[in-house]
Amino acid sequence: MIFIKDTKIYATVWNVERKEKYTDLRISTSEKDMEGKYINSNWFARMIGHSHQKLKDLKREDRIVITTAKLTNEPYTDKDGNKKSSFKFLILEAETANQSGSHEKPESKPKDENTGEPVAEGELPW
Repeated sequence: MIFIKDTKIYATVWNVERKEKYTDLRISTSEKDMEGKYINSNWFARMIGHSHQKLKDLKREDRIVITTAKLTNEPYTDKDGNKKSSFKFLILEAETANQSGSHEKPESKPKDENTGEPVAEGELPW
């Protein structure tokens, strides 16, 4: 199990299935590689507890900020005796990007260790 707390994971919502005690989501996240191209990941996540109650009006293409989550990969044996595992992505705390004060992920530029000024793009180590 991995417990993620006090972070900001920006995600786009693609599908919402709201139930009484939880909400199942299909979301995507992305990051830039060293060449500046975006690498996208798709996730099936479940909102429970506070996030489920707080984001009742979530819809397709909303941007959310996940601040607390839990990842598990639980082993089990299927009916044929085969060992398998089940990956789960539980969202415990989240808000819409509007609530966090931004629609987009804030730009984070590396800073020079000596001056504290942003480093020019051509000066990056990669």
